[in-house]
Amino acid sequence: QKQGLLASERVLGIDHYETIYCYVYLALFSHNLAQTSIALRLMYRAKYLLQLIFGQDHLEQAAFDINIGLMLHTKGDSKNSQRFLESALKLHKKFHGTGSVQVAMCNILVARALAGNADFREAMKYQKHAFEVYSEKYGEEDKRTKDCQAFLSKLTQKAVELQKWLQNKEKTVPNMLVNEALPDTTISEMLATVNGIPATPSKIKSNVTKESETKNEADEKLEEIKQQGDKEDLD
Repeated sequence: QKQGLLASERVLGIDHYETIYCYVYLALFSHNLAQTSIALRLMYRAKYLLQLIFGQDHLEQAAFDINIGLMLHTKGDSKNSQRFLESALKLHKKFHGTGSVQVAMCNILVARALAGNADFREAMKYQKHAFEVYSEKYGEEDKRTKDCQAFLSKLTQKAVELQKWLQNKEKTVPNMLVNEALPDTTISEMLATVNGIPATPSKIKSNVTKESETKNEADEKLEEIKQQGDKEDLD
Protein backbone atom coordinates (compact mmCIF):
# COMPACT_ATOMS: atom_id res chain seq x y z
CA GLN A 1 0.00 0.00 0.00
CA LYS A 2 2.89 2.35 0.74
CA GLN A 3 4.45 1.63 -2.66
CA GLY A 4 1.09 2.31 -4.28
CA LEU A 5 0.93 5.68 -2.53
CA LEU A 6 4.41 6.63 -3.71
CA ALA A 7 3.59 5.60 -7.28
CA SER A 8 0.34 7.57 -7.24
CA GLU A 9 2.13 10.69 -5.98
CA ARG A 10 4.69 10.51 -8.76
CA VAL A 11 2.35 9.57 -11.62
CA LEU A 12 -0.90 11.36 -10.74
CA GLY A 13 0.36 14.06 -8.36
CA ILE A 14 -0.20 14.69 -4.67
CA ASP A 15 -3.40 16.63 -5.35
CA HIS A 16 -5.10 13.84 -7.32
CA TYR A 17 -8.24 12.26 -5.89
CA GLU A 18 -6.82 8.71 -6.13
CA THR A 19 -3.65 9.81 -4.32
CA ILE A 20 -5.76 11.18 -1.50
CA TYR A 21 -7.49 7.82 -1.11
CA CYS A 22 -4.15 6.04 -1.16
CA TYR A 23 -3.40 8.03 2.01
CA VAL A 24 -6.73 6.92 3.45
CA TYR A 25 -6.22 3.23 2.70
CA LEU A 26 -2.69 3.31 4.11
CA ALA A 27 -4.09 5.00 7.23
CA LEU A 28 -6.67 2.22 7.63
CA PHE A 29 -4.03 -0.49 7.25
CA SER A 30 -1.79 1.30 9.76
CA HIS A 31 -4.66 1.58 12.25
CA ASN A 32 -5.39 -2.14 11.96
CA LEU A 33 -1.72 -2.81 12.66
CA ALA A 34 -2.02 -0.85 15.91
CA GLN A 35 -0.08 2.09 14.44
CA THR A 36 -2.79 4.60 15.23
CA SER A 37 -0.48 7.62 15.54
CA ILE A 38 0.84 7.01 12.02
CA ALA A 39 -2.71 6.42 10.79
CA LEU A 40 -3.81 9.77 12.20
CA ARG A 41 -0.98 11.64 10.48
CA LEU A 42 -1.97 10.05 7.18
CA MET A 43 -5.63 10.94 7.70
CA TYR A 44 -4.78 14.55 8.60
CA ARG A 45 -2.79 14.73 5.37
CA ALA A 46 -5.66 13.28 3.33
CA LYS A 47 -8.15 15.65 4.94
CA TYR A 48 -5.91 18.65 4.23
CA LEU A 49 -5.53 17.70 0.55
CA LEU A 50 -9.26 17.06 0.11
CA GLN A 51 -10.09 20.40 1.71
CA LEU A 52 -7.48 22.13 -0.46
CA ILE A 53 -9.05 20.76 -3.64
CA PHE A 54 -12.79 20.56 -2.91
CA GLY A 55 -13.32 22.73 0.15
CA GLN A 56 -14.64 21.97 3.64
CA ASP A 57 -18.24 21.26 2.56
CA HIS A 58 -17.42 18.25 0.38
CA LEU A 59 -19.33 15.15 1.50
CA GLU A 60 -16.15 13.04 1.57
CA GLN A 61 -14.96 15.24 4.42
CA ALA A 62 -17.60 13.56 6.59
CA ALA A 63 -16.06 10.11 6.01
CA PHE A 64 -12.59 11.49 6.74
CA ASP A 65 -13.81 13.15 9.94
CA ILE A 66 -15.39 9.88 11.08
CA ASN A 67 -12.11 8.06 10.37
CA ILE A 68 -10.15 10.57 12.45
CA GLY A 69 -12.77 10.63 15.21
CA LEU A 70 -12.78 6.85 15.58
CA MET A 71 -8.99 6.66 15.54
CA LEU A 72 -8.80 9.31 18.25
CA HIS A 73 -11.35 7.29 20.23
CA THR A 74 -8.97 4.32 20.00
CA LYS A 75 -6.27 6.48 21.60
CA GLY A 76 -8.67 7.54 24.36
CA ASP A 77 -8.88 11.17 23.17
CA SER A 78 -12.65 11.55 23.55
CA LYS A 79 -12.70 15.35 23.40
CA ASN A 80 -11.01 15.67 20.02
CA SER A 81 -12.86 12.59 18.81
CA GLN A 82 -16.12 14.35 19.61
CA ARG A 83 -15.03 17.43 17.66
CA PHE A 84 -14.40 15.51 14.43
CA LEU A 85 -17.51 13.35 14.78
CA GLU A 86 -19.68 16.43 15.27
CA SER A 87 -18.17 17.89 12.10
CA ALA A 88 -19.16 14.72 10.23
CA LEU A 89 -22.65 14.91 11.74
CA LYS A 90 -23.05 18.48 10.51
CA LEU A 91 -22.13 17.52 6.94
CA HIS A 92 -24.44 14.50 6.88
CA LYS A 93 -27.32 16.66 8.12
CA LYS A 94 -26.64 19.09 5.29
CA PHE A 95 -26.49 16.46 2.53
CA HIS A 96 -28.81 13.69 3.79
CA GLY A 97 -31.23 15.34 6.21
CA THR A 98 -31.79 14.86 9.94
CA GLY A 99 -33.90 11.72 9.49
CA SER A 100 -31.28 9.78 7.51
CA VAL A 101 -29.46 6.64 8.61
CA GLN A 102 -26.14 8.43 8.08
CA VAL A 103 -27.10 11.09 10.60
CA ALA A 104 -28.32 8.43 13.03
CA MET A 105 -24.97 6.63 12.82
CA CYS A 106 -23.09 9.88 13.47
CA ASN A 107 -25.37 10.59 16.44
CA ILE A 108 -24.42 7.20 17.91
CA LEU A 109 -20.71 7.91 17.47
CA VAL A 110 -21.00 11.38 19.03
CA ALA A 111 -22.95 9.87 21.94
CA ARG A 112 -20.10 7.46 22.61
CA ALA A 113 -17.54 10.25 22.50
CA LEU A 114 -19.63 12.27 24.97
CA ALA A 115 -19.95 9.22 27.20
CA GLY A 116 -16.17 8.97 27.19
CA ASN A 117 -16.15 12.49 28.66
CA ALA A 118 -18.78 11.50 31.25
CA ASP A 119 -21.33 13.86 29.64
CA PHE A 120 -24.07 11.27 29.82
CA ARG A 121 -27.08 13.60 29.65
CA GLU A 122 -25.89 15.19 26.40
CA ALA A 123 -25.00 11.75 25.04
CA MET A 124 -28.57 10.62 25.73
CA LYS A 125 -29.94 13.32 23.39
CA TYR A 126 -27.85 12.09 20.46
CA GLN A 127 -28.53 8.43 21.20
CA LYS A 128 -32.27 9.04 21.51
CA HIS A 129 -32.38 10.67 18.08
CA ALA A 130 -30.56 7.68 16.58
CA PHE A 131 -32.98 5.29 18.27
CA GLU A 132 -35.96 7.15 16.84
CA VAL A 133 -34.51 7.03 13.31
CA TYR A 134 -33.62 3.35 13.56
CA SER A 135 -37.08 2.52 14.92
CA GLU A 136 -38.68 4.27 11.97
CA LYS A 137 -36.34 2.86 9.32
CA TYR A 138 -35.79 -0.69 10.54
CA GLY A 139 -38.46 -1.37 13.17
CA GLU A 140 -38.12 -2.03 16.88
CA GLU A 141 -37.21 -5.71 16.44
CA ASP A 142 -34.17 -5.03 14.30
CA LYS A 143 -30.79 -5.76 15.93
CA ARG A 144 -29.52 -2.24 15.18
CA THR A 145 -32.53 -0.71 16.91
CA LYS A 146 -32.18 -3.00 19.93
CA ASP A 147 -28.46 -2.26 20.25
CA CYS A 148 -29.23 1.45 20.07
CA GLN A 149 -31.89 1.14 22.76
CA ALA A 150 -29.57 -0.90 24.97
CA PHE A 151 -26.89 1.77 24.90
CA LEU A 152 -29.50 4.48 25.55
CA SER A 153 -30.58 2.58 28.67
CA LYS A 154 -26.96 2.33 29.75
CA LEU A 155 -26.44 6.06 29.32
CA THR A 156 -29.58 6.74 31.35
CA GLN A 157 -28.29 4.51 34.14
CA LYS A 158 -24.90 6.24 34.15
CA ALA A 159 -26.53 9.69 34.19
CA VAL A 160 -28.63 8.73 37.24
CA GLU A 161 -25.59 7.28 39.05
CA LEU A 162 -23.56 10.42 38.40
CA GLN A 163 -26.36 12.73 39.53
CA LYS A 164 -26.81 10.81 42.78
CA TRP A 165 -23.10 10.96 43.45
CA LEU A 166 -22.98 14.71 42.79
CA GLN A 167 -25.83 15.22 45.24
CA ASN A 168 -24.00 13.08 47.83
CA LYS A 169 -26.89 10.69 48.04
CA GLU A 170 -24.59 7.86 47.06
CA LYS A 171 -21.20 7.48 48.78
CA THR A 172 -19.96 4.80 46.38
CA VAL A 173 -17.96 6.23 43.49
CA PRO A 174 -19.82 5.31 40.27
CA ASN A 175 -18.07 3.53 37.42
CA MET A 176 -17.70 6.22 34.78
CA LEU A 177 -16.24 4.13 31.98
CA VAL A 178 -18.48 2.97 29.13
CA ASN A 179 -15.76 2.42 26.53
CA GLU A 180 -16.60 -1.26 26.40
CA ALA A 181 -19.66 -0.27 24.39
CA LEU A 182 -17.36 0.58 21.47
CA PRO A 183 -14.41 -1.85 21.57
CA ASP A 184 -11.46 -1.56 19.20
CA THR A 185 -12.66 -4.45 17.04
CA THR A 186 -15.94 -2.60 16.48
CA ILE A 187 -14.05 0.58 15.59
CA SER A 188 -12.12 -1.32 12.91
CA GLU A 189 -15.38 -2.72 11.52
CA MET A 190 -16.94 0.76 11.47
CA LEU A 191 -13.92 2.19 9.66
CA ALA A 192 -14.24 -0.53 7.03
CA THR A 193 -17.96 0.16 6.61
CA VAL A 194 -17.54 3.94 6.35
CA ASN A 195 -14.84 3.57 3.69
CA GLY A 196 -16.57 0.79 1.76
CA ILE A 197 -13.86 -1.84 2.16
CA PRO A 198 -13.94 -5.41 3.56
CA ALA A 199 -13.21 -5.66 7.27
CA THR A 200 -9.80 -7.15 8.06
CA PRO A 201 -8.54 -8.73 11.30
CA SER A 202 -7.22 -6.09 13.66
CA LYS A 203 -4.03 -6.38 15.69
CA ILE A 204 -5.09 -3.58 18.02
CA LYS A 205 -4.96 -4.57 21.64
CA SER A 206 -7.82 -3.61 23.89
CA ASN A 207 -7.41 -0.09 25.22
CA VAL A 208 -8.76 -1.19 28.59
CA THR A 209 -6.01 -0.49 31.13
CA LYS A 210 -5.14 -2.21 34.36
CA GLU A 211 -7.82 -2.03 37.01
CA SER A 212 -5.92 0.50 39.12
CA GLU A 213 -5.22 2.78 36.14
CA THR A 214 -8.84 2.57 35.02
CA LYS A 215 -10.04 3.52 38.50
CA ASN A 216 -7.66 6.49 38.61
CA GLU A 217 -8.94 7.73 35.27
CA ALA A 218 -12.54 7.50 36.45
CA ASP A 219 -11.71 9.25 39.73
CA GLU A 220 -10.02 12.12 37.86
CA LYS A 221 -13.10 12.65 35.70
CA LEU A 222 -15.39 12.54 38.70
CA GLU A 223 -13.25 15.06 40.58
CA GLU A 224 -13.26 17.39 37.58
CA ILE A 225 -17.07 17.21 37.36
CA LYS A 226 -17.41 17.75 41.12
CA GLN A 227 -15.15 20.83 40.99
CA GLN A 228 -17.20 22.29 38.14
CA GLY A 229 -20.36 21.76 40.17
CA ASP A 230 -18.84 23.42 43.23
CA LYS A 231 -17.75 26.39 41.14
CA GLU A 232 -21.24 26.83 39.70
CA ASP A 233 -22.71 26.75 43.23
CA LEU A 234 -20.33 29.54 44.32
CA ASP A 235 -21.22 31.64 41.29
